[in-house]
Amino acid sequence: MAHTRRTLELTKDWDITLTASGGLALAGGALATAQNVANEARLFVGDAYFIQDKGLPHFATELGRPVSQSSILRAQLSRAAGRVKDVARVLEINVEDFNPVDRKLSGSIRFNTAEDSANEQLTYF
Repeated sequence: MAHTRRTLELTKDWDITLTASGGLALAGGALATAQNVANEARLFVGDAYFIQDKGLPHFATELGRPVSQSSILRAQLSRAAGRVKDVARVLEINVEDFNPVDRKLSGSIRFNTAEDSANEQLTYF
């Protein structure tokens, strides 16, 4: 999935944010990178209308396994985060919850950005 260094600034509930003058708020730098990493982690194969083949195919690989214990899912999330342009290195993947009925997956990804590889960033998905 293509991402840019500037993106819409989202709330903790993944809703758009408005500026004081009523325009769309934009995020840049580490915040934009963190949102882009979370976007990659939240996309399942078949969910994106124009790019049906992009996303995590974990439904096919997680049969009968507890998702929070799955090294396969963590590897897929690591690859997804690594596709974001400004991610230098993925440090840790933490899967907290998975509900296959509601198609909800939550957790966190710690990573370094290419701009400042000394500082760690954290994003929630």
